[in-house]
Amino acid sequence: MKWLADMHRTSPDLASLRMGVKQLWCLFHPDAIRELMVSHRADLRRWEPSLCIMRQWNGSSFMMKEGEAARRQRQTVRPHIQSPAVPEIQRIARHWSARIVPGQVVDLDLEMAAYSVTLAGHALFDIDLGPNAVTIAKAVRILSRVALLESSTGLPLGHWFPSKMCPRKRWALRVMRAQIDQVAQESQRPLAMHRDDLATLLMASHQATGATLAWAQLLLARHPEVLAALRTELATIDWSGVNQLQDLHRAPLLRAVIQETLRLYPPAYALVPRQLSRAMTVSGTPLRRGDIVMISSWITHRDARWFPEPEAFRPERFLEAPTWPQGAYFPFGVGDRACPGTGMAMMDLAVSLAYWIEHWDMTIVGPVTPQGWFSLRPKNARVRLEPRMRADREPNETPRRQGIDGGAI
Repeated sequence: MKWLADMHRTSPDLASLRMGVKQLWCLFHPDAIRELMVSHRADLRRWEPSLCIMRQWNGSSFMMKEGEAARRQRQTVRPHIQSPAVPEIQRIARHWSARIVPGQVVDLDLEMAAYSVTLAGHALFDIDLGPNAVTIAKAVRILSRVALLESSTGLPLGHWFPSKMCPRKRWALRVMRAQIDQVAQESQRPLAMHRDDLATLLMASHQATGATLAWAQLLLARHPEVLAALRTELATIDWSGVNQLQDLHRAPLLRAVIQETLRLYPPAYALVPRQLSRAMTVSGTPLRRGDIVMISSWITHRDARWFPEPEAFRPERFLEAPTWPQGAYFPFGVGDRACPGTGMAMMDLAVSLAYWIEHWDMTIVGPVTPQGWFSLRPKNARVRLEPRMRADREPNETPRRQGIDGGAI
């Protein structure tokens, strides 16, 4: 991410560099991003070396299709991407809370990743993944690290590569295939999608919902005044009347906290590079056929021209009408390849975040830094969790069972 930030500093709208025999363009300005990804979308193909890496775990899923085939398969998948009902999300969160020992130091990133995989298991399979959720979360964490390493070399890691990540990669791929096969057999619901699509959606829940839940709680722990205001707002919410995303207008600060978290820490901090199938002009700059274009939400989201005090956590900027141009904010992608599960993710995030901050107090144990694997995750997210002392808590609600071992793999 540093090299992108350095390029943006010297060329804030558009920058280029040679990448072997190819020309790489980095688009930072919102107008250029919209022009490329919307107006010229028919003339873009995702860069084949990146797709080669992604196919290892996405197989033939909707994420890997291009053109009309991608549109058709995404239309098939979209109706089945539905968040569980609010009471079900709260029940899952309550059950997951029971794993945590009060005062225990946990890896918040792994906790929230496994919890989010559990939510996806209920939504996609109508099944409780149980301890399998932790196994899947650990496998996806490894694949995310591998993806970064492979992207930097442009080649998938094979037996020939002298890296300790090779056996871990093989283990993670084997685990993902086995887990999908197992839950498909145990599910009481007929599979409405190809297994590769289901695997992709499970991984997406880990990468997007899990990481964002972790980042949001870390940010709130660092900003107690925002946390206090949010808890005050949540005390007035009757969740029985919240059935769809539009109902979250009753909790404007909750929604703003999530949107600001996604601005600062977008899960897909850099979109898959695109290669041009024909020459074109973008924002007055001529681009040649075969050139490669890169777009980073991490960089554009932190541009002071669109977001004053860009490094600051200021949810209030989302409480008013947007002052930034279209193309300046795209945490779930942009154009016809934007994430089809955005609505499900936002609903899961809202109900889950509300539950966690209403029931738990959190102390950050060590310095947390962003880690740019395949998705943007918090490194060293070790926190101590204590149940909140609330008047409406029943004595037997206090969690007692053991949590996840947050050790690195």
